[in-house]
Amino acid sequence: MLGAIIPDLDGVVATERRNLPTPAIPILSLHLRPALLAGVAVVERAGPEMLEMLRGQMMGVNKVPFSSATDEIMNHTRRSVASSQLQLI
Repeated sequence: MLGAIIPDLDGVVATERRNLPTPAIPILSLHLRPALLAGVAVVERAGPEMLEMLRGQMMGVNKVPFSSATDEIMNHTRRSVASSQLQLI
């Protein structure tokens, strides 16, 4: 999914298949960590619009869980904005 945000990341990850985290060894390689953090920062800064774009990029069995997770995040965000606006009034 981060390949939609960071160009060429999918190619790098494909070459690193043997070094990706597993349940037995859940540690991400040091050289992949900055890309992951950058992708998370881009999504966080872009906000709900980026989540909608990523939802459109999802395919297969991951689409439904991702959609439900983004719906939950966006509903929580809307409630937070609404409650903060009420506090201003």
